[in-house]
Amino acid sequence: MLRATYFGKRISLKNALLLILKVAIPLALFGYLLWRVDPEHYRVFWNQPKRWDLLAFAVASAFLAIIVSMLRWRRLVLAFQIPFTASEALRLGFLGYLLNFVSFGSVGGDLFKAILVAKDKPQRRPEVIASVLLDRAIGLLGLILLASLSLIAFSGSDLPAPLVVIRNWSTGIAVASIVALLTAIYAGAWFDRLIDWGSAFPVVGKTLARMARALRLLRDQHWTLVSVIVASMVVQALLAFSVYLISCGAYTNHPSLADHLKVVPPALAAGALPLAPGGLGYQEAALAKLFETLPDMPVGFSGMLVATIYRLVTIVIAGFGLPFYWAKQYQAIDQAQQANVHA
Repeated sequence: MLRATYFGKRISLKNALLLILKVAIPLALFGYLLWRVDPEHYRVFWNQPKRWDLLAFAVASAFLAIIVSMLRWRRLVLAFQIPFTASEALRLGFLGYLLNFVSFGSVGGDLFKAILVAKDKPQRRPEVIASVLLDRAIGLLGLILLASLSLIAFSGSDLPAPLVVIRNWSTGIAVASIVALLTAIYAGAWFDRLIDWGSAFPVVGKTLARMARALRLLRDQHWTLVSVIVASMVVQALLAFSVYLISCGAYTNHPSLADHLKVVPPALAAGALPLAPGGLGYQEAALAKLFETLPDMPVGFSGMLVATIYRLVTIVIAGFGLPFYWAKQYQAIDQAQQANVHA
């Protein structure tokens, strides 16, 4: 059998070719994401006076937010009594984050993440899927809560009409979502009977019932529920702060941090809509439009440019996930090689 050398180890040519494909595809994907950005935005950004230190802090803030979100997901998986290491959470989390950019909306990577985890833990597949869905729901809840609280805290008589509508809707949705979540977790025996009844449905009944029972495990883990909701709001606040740092780094005159907390969370929510890969275009348009609604906008400030730079920041962070992906492929090849030796 033809063999090749990989980091000092002998592997079959088939495995070597497979490894090359697994490395080349993410690289091609990353290049595609960079290519999708309008070249005019690159030119404008390059010619604009910049504070590189603040832009670097913007990357760090967004990177920290993504790390916190992945560890939040791990906390949920552990709450469902599934062994799950931090390295697994980071590896699969970064891969899912990268794949967000080629799936519709910013939630499509969760599908890939759920498939990969379920493949590793086939006996706990419904619980794994439940953890991914609940983590996404709590992430969106944190986004809505931050938007609501920010617009309430910083609203005044000059709050633009579109932001008033967003404030009212986000507050209503946040309250309804919290009530629904608490009901699903803490409802009495009648809800357990409802789950048992639903498990009789053909094809999906048993799977959905196991997912619901996994969610009910949080009844005895009050601080887990509180911590993941708080972590979700921290994630969204860090992302909003990242956009603010970008504005500070790209412009001398820019909207305040309070203004950014008003407009960034609703714009990020627009990016979650299943309309384009990674919310590409919709998120930027929403952010630019909401910036335009603010009173006393600094002359020359471009919300679209800020949104485009933020998009580049997220693409750079997605690239950080490639080493995690490659490391796993090397580990898999190594384990396969050892198995062949022992066989």
